[in-house]
Amino acid sequence: MIRKAAGLCILLLATMFAHGILQQDSVLNRIVSVHADRLPVAQVLRKISDDQQLFFSYDASLVNTERILSLQINQKPLLEILNTIFPHGEFRFIQKEDYIIITAFGEEENLLMEEPVVDIAPRIIIDGKVTDYVTGEPLSYVSIALKGEPLGTITNLDGEFILKLPHEHQNDSLIFSFVGYVSSTRAIQDLKLNNRIKLHSTTIRIREVRVKAVSVEELLDGVRENIQVNYPVSFRLLTGFYRETVRQDNDYISVSEAVLEVLKSPYYADFREDKVRLLKARKSSDVRPFHWVSFKLQGGPYTITKLDAVKTVETFIDKEFQHLYKYTLSDVIWYKERPVYVVVFRPAKNISFPLFRGEMYIDRESMALVSARFSLDNYGLDMAEQSLIKKKPRGFRVKPLNVNYQVDYQFHDQKWHLHSARAQVAFRVRSREDRVNSVFESSSELLVTDIKNTDLKRFPGKELFTINDIFTEISVEYDENFWGNYNIIKPDEDLQNAIRGLIPQSLNQ
Repeated sequence: MIRKAAGLCILLLATMFAHGILQQDSVLNRIVSVHADRLPVAQVLRKISDDQQLFFSYDASLVNTERILSLQINQKPLLEILNTIFPHGEFRFIQKEDYIIITAFGEEENLLMEEPVVDIAPRIIIDGKVTDYVTGEPLSYVSIALKGEPLGTITNLDGEFILKLPHEHQNDSLIFSFVGYVSSTRAIQDLKLNNRIKLHSTTIRIREVRVKAVSVEELLDGVRENIQVNYPVSFRLLTGFYRETVRQDNDYISVSEAVLEVLKSPYYADFREDKVRLLKARKSSDVRPFHWVSFKLQGGPYTITKLDAVKTVETFIDKEFQHLYKYTLSDVIWYKERPVYVVVFRPAKNISFPLFRGEMYIDRESMALVSARFSLDNYGLDMAEQSLIKKKPRGFRVKPLNVNYQVDYQFHDQKWHLHSARAQVAFRVRSREDRVNSVFESSSELLVTDIKNTDLKRFPGKELFTINDIFTEISVEYDENFWGNYNIIKPDEDLQNAIRGLIPQSLNQ
């Protein structure tokens, strides 16, 4: 008997869930009921304000508060209700603590919405492999940067990389950096003769570094107080490569890839979200058909940008939630040619909130967070089913097994910029009736390959990729030299075998 695969849809990030729980959720996401019979807008807003203990701020010359409304809305997000009260899209709503600021889309919102520039100039191509000097084991996720420029890539699981650069950089050098290893600088011309890079592991004892005694509290305060010094305070346009894979019981099921642009808002503007649009994308047909359950990941290219822990002020950074964690200053290491503090964190005892455990890497000189590795604690895993799973088949049990994240920054032009992010989530899916017992694992990777200053303030709405979009459902086209001059993460051997299904026939179905 042949059965159609049941649908399982999940979110990529539990970071938004965990932080949201601790903040009692975003005010704009708060579930609200409004009942009004021919009342002016001002009175409806006042009614919401009284019921929800929040405040509205707006320019009375812009908002027609005398307009009469009749509303009967039950249990809807506040943002949805505000869009009903102001249905023509002329206003945006900004949350600042318990205030909702109602403001018109000003001239700054209508500035340049340029078409993406496609670079077709010839490139030099460098490839190679990075290994441990002693053991010869491949090193995964090594950062590879063009010296002095915001161009680069990372190694795959097999330690291999490929990088495309303009010809004017053929006499320049690449810097290879990995946590706990001495960075290596290699001339591009030398890599053409020997493309095997061996890195030496190293650890600096704290006593061997000339630093004053420092506490974890001082380090965390330093990270927060220096955000606007260490990270951009103007818009940046990032070009990046995104890959999303799904496995069922260790077999690749689907592979999707894209080149995208991220309009990165200033780091002080915490109420402005980063925007994402796709430039090129391709996907496999089912590399191996789903068995019983069709697994979909919602919002991947958009939500991966939320792993920027500095921009989102993740709970292990946020002063408000610092008391919920136990921190330990464990070491000082070399990373990206700089001495870096390693701060280990885990939830304090008897905390009934979904929190993280992991490591932060903080630059000794600037107090910038330059990297973080973190995962949900056991309590968070128990709650992840509620937060991450948007839809599951009736009669199926879905249990999260692990949720792991990492984010890395690169230093350029006296600022730290988002360089790479990775999210991996795994679930066990069971159905006694259908005799299903499978493990699904989804991995999403973002690599920022270029950074530019920009006057852009937004992308056209029709080009935006949002949290509600499902990447594997987009329509894509194929051309013979698909990626052109765009840099990508080289697929490891297992993935190369899986994506041999990326052929024109499958992509145009």
